[in-house]
Amino acid sequence: MILVCDTSNSTCCAGVYDGIKAVAYEISMDTRTHSETFMPLVDRVMKAAGVTYDDLFAIAVTVGPGSFTGIRIGLAAVKGMALASGRKVIPVSSTLALSMSCEICDDYGRETLFIPCFDARNDRVFAQITDARTHETIVSEDAYHASELVKQLKRKIGITKPRIIVIGNGADTVKGYMEEGGIRAEYAPGCVISPQGIALAAAFNPVLTDPAKVEACYCAASRAQRYQNG
Repeated sequence: MILVCDTSNSTCCAGVYDGIKAVAYEISMDTRTHSETFMPLVDRVMKAAGVTYDDLFAIAVTVGPGSFTGIRIGLAAVKGMALASGRKVIPVSSTLALSMSCEICDDYGRETLFIPCFDARNDRVFAQITDARTHETIVSEDAYHASELVKQLKRKIGITKPRIIVIGNGADTVKGYMEEGGIRAEYAPGCVISPQGIALAAAFNPVLTDPAKVEACYCAASRAQRYQNG
């Protein structure tokens, strides 16, 4: 039994899962800050599932990339819950969780690539490229200028023509560069991280970690770090 959590981007969510089977979950589209909405959401999910922290094996949380403030809110809350309850934490990649929140439909066995990406402003995205079936990493997670992500994609696919689906709120940022590069793709900018995606990602790579040692994966320097480094 695990509690799964995400505050890494514009939405936030939580769920209680028995392995990868949902017990209770909720996704919030509330426009208020995650610092206001996240802990009440977790409380509702735990009550709906009828469990206490003593019933949990671990807490899985997205560690980024995404919103720097959102990531910090989620990690601070999860670390506090885990330390207080004596539970381990399973760090989860936000882009992998987004990729695993989606399923392939109507492709008749065709090779399919997912490009989960979050807008990082100034034509940049936090992204990776994965095999939609095996979840193998094709292009590693990082902060990319959209043009560079397209170049990386072209190098990987060569002359093959897989089905390409760009998901997440960075899809619109990538679209123009994909079209300039002559790459046909489908776009799903409304896709968000789901509790199921986090549960699947946690099961895919279950690294049990001491709460104090869990670190954010920003894939870029925060404003505070830029100021510190001059």
